[in-house]
Amino acid sequence: MYRLIVPKKSIGDAAVTGFYMNIIKEACELAGGECNVSDMNFEGDKVNDIIIVDDVFKAFTIIRRGYKKIFFWAQGIVPEESYMRNKSKLRFIILSKLEKFVLKRSCFLFLCSKKMKDHYEKKYNMVLDKKSFIMPCFNEEKINENAFINEKKYDYNNFLYVGSIKEWQCFKETVQIYKKIEENSKKDVKLSVFTGQQEEAEEIIKSVGIKNYSISYAKPDELNGKIKDMKYGFVIRKNIAVNNVATPTKFSNYISNGIIPIYSSCINDFYTQDCQYRFGIVYDLEDEENGIKRILENMENKNSCIDMKESCEKWFNNYYNKKYYVKSIAERIKRDSI
Repeated sequence: MYRLIVPKKSIGDAAVTGFYMNIIKEACELAGGECNVSDMNFEGDKVNDIIIVDDVFKAFTIIRRGYKKIFFWAQGIVPEESYMRNKSKLRFIILSKLEKFVLKRSCFLFLCSKKMKDHYEKKYNMVLDKKSFIMPCFNEEKINENAFINEKKYDYNNFLYVGSIKEWQCFKETVQIYKKIEENSKKDVKLSVFTGQQEEAEEIIKSVGIKNYSISYAKPDELNGKIKDMKYGFVIRKNIAVNNVATPTKFSNYISNGIIPIYSSCINDFYTQDCQYRFGIVYDLEDEENGIKRILENMENKNSCIDMKESCEKWFNNYYNKKYYVKSIAERIKRDSI
């Protein structure tokens, strides 16, 4: 019997973080552990208690406090993300040393993708197979049945963008892509944008000259109801390390609602999975012509709600299968006697 301590802020955090952390918590309980939720000021058994953290700074602090068993969930490659935002080489070097320290001292790692594991192993000259578990980021447990009721859903070419308009999410590039679709499509099309930055988004859209669009915002618990009748959803990214290792949660939102992702193949883990399922449409910023061609060709397909629902269920029976991850993590904990 062991005790797992989960920081309160993480377990009750935003939908994505809380969902992921609860999977780990359930797995530890299934493995026979006693799980306590606490704030960061907890006092526990520094030798036997397992602390689960989702932030490299929290992990470093807890290790420095003397705790020996750390479960660390790496949500992203922190030094590279920082450099992308700040362009500071000194900060990159310091964060890399911090990240390496945490990876080395943690007894178990939760990584978002195989590409992330490969990145760490190559960058820090480590072998992480024995202490890492790979699980994509997602926050949907099953398909949204209401998204497959409207039999005419796939007759309308509705395009969706959900997220912020920060540079790394490629909103400007997405708007340009949609503009080309609007110019070349023989059918009516519409772009629906859900963002908290509505004024900035509208300014960008107007500067491009898009004709048919709407801009709105939805809270996380309202989103499924707002997007369930959409046909396509954009997840465009630049081909850089931060995106190569990522598993955007947006994919699980889209597929849960039967929305066909238009995405960049540099999002390696999803692309690898989709090569098997062939559900999404690849659009790489380096190959604009073929990307537009694929979208326009897909718009000519006759998709039925029944067939699309079956395709989406396959994703949740495998890649986004919460029960599978809970069971598999529990088995690893038991097997490795963590």
